[in-house]
Amino acid sequence: MASDNMLGPRHEKTILIRPEFMNSTGSLFGGNMMKWADDMAFNAATLLFPKCHFVTKLFGQFDFTSPVAQGDIIKIYSVVESRSTSSCKVLVWSENATTGADVFRTYAIMVSIRNNVKVPIDS
Repeated sequence: MASDNMLGPRHEKTILIRPEFMNSTGSLFGGNMMKWADDMAFNAATLLFPKCHFVTKLFGQFDFTSPVAQGDIIKIYSVVESRSTSSCKVLVWSENATTGADVFRTYAIMVSIRNNVKVPIDS
């Protein structure tokens, strides 16, 4: 998903899907995936702009395209795609590490703040 026109490096996290991550139907609880995606967006923004303190303003649609079962190993990726004065857009996506199947693709808007007020990135 990441291409040469991204602002920063691609970040990666590998997760073994354990029983405590499952929902009542036996597949991965989507809330866990959303939490991990938020963590990855925060990490990508903060590592690229280390002087900033970021909060999540918005996530794009989470379209879960393939199920994740207990025992699967997934990879979650993030990369900063663009920036504006006080925010950056981070692409976040996941795939099944064994099968290569896409799990989801989305993006997050991360905002630089100080004292609960938006501030320019790198200020």
